[in-house]
This record gives sequence, C-alpha cells and structure tokens, in this order.
Amino acid sequence: VRPISQHLRVVPDFCSFRGLLVMGGNQVSSIFDNNVVTGQSQSGLWLGKTDDLWSWGKPQGSGSVWREERVEAGAASDPFLMTGFDKKALHLSYDGNSTELGPMAFAVELDTLGTAIVTGRWRRVTLLTLHPSAGISYVPYAFPAGISAHWVRLKRMADGAGLCDSCTATFTYT
Repeated sequence: VRPISQHLRVVPDFCSFRGLLVMGGNQVSSIFDNNVVTGQSQSGLWLGKTDDLWSWGKPQGSGSVWREERVEAGAASDPFLMTGFDKKALHLSYDGNSTELGPMAFAVELDTLGTAIVTGRWRRVTLLTLHPSAGISYVPYAFPAGISAHWVRLKRMADGAGLCDSCTATFTYT
C-alpha cells in the first residue's frame, strides 16, 4: 500500500473498465480536470487513466490511532501507515481533566521492513512523556527527515502512572 496523490473525494468502490480506472462516489462535481464523463447526479463516477492520479497533488494525510481513548499501561496502538510521505509528525496529548496524574511515557515504534505485524519486531525511535501534573499535556514530535518505515505505532509504557483516561495520538503527513 502506497499513497500516490491527494484528493478530497470519498471513494467507496473502484474497478477497471476497458482500460480505464473507474472510481465511484457521491460527488457530482468535476475535479477541474476536464473529465467529460463526470457522472450524473448521485452517480459520481470518475473515469480516467491510472497515471492521472499522479497529477492530483502530493500525498498528504492525517489520522489518529487514539482519539480521547482510555489507554492502559502496556497497551499498543494499531499500526498506522507511514510509507510514501515526505514529512511526518505526531501530536500526542492528554485530554482529561485530572491534574494529578504523574508522568506517562509512550514509545514511538517503527516497522521498517513491513513484517512487524507478523514477527512482532518493532524498532523504538523515541520515548515521549506527558506529565499533566507538571503542565505537560501536549507533546509534538517531528520525525527526522528521510526516515522510512512501512508502519508506525505507539506503545504506552508501564511507568506506574496507571490509566490514561483520555489520550489522543494523531499523525500528520505532508
């Protein structure tokens, strides 16, 4: 899996028809590409060559592995796609109301070969710490330029702080 472009279209289905890529969706407007076969109302079909996707803009995206979730010590997030993007950042925050929580450490781990989901071999890149009682409820992290991995995940360390009752971890790629 590798992103090759960006767009704001929801693509619930796609197929190939007579050598063209066909993407379905609910959009009824053109994407300013002079595609004369833009679908009728509520059909939202786009027909074009696969190579057209490269002209839709540089890949970018964002997503959260945790969104105001309860995260126990020792818990790992689901893997999140990391390949195919130039600049990568992580935004880690504690969104709860407690100001009495001690430090909570999170390991940022990479799967550089694309096999860690099967083998369980993740490589730790850094350790980030939230400390709500000390006023540190947000920690940004910019991945080093040129870092390459297939997948990334976070792992809450067993640091004695107990449950993080409302953690958010969002990846932003450009």
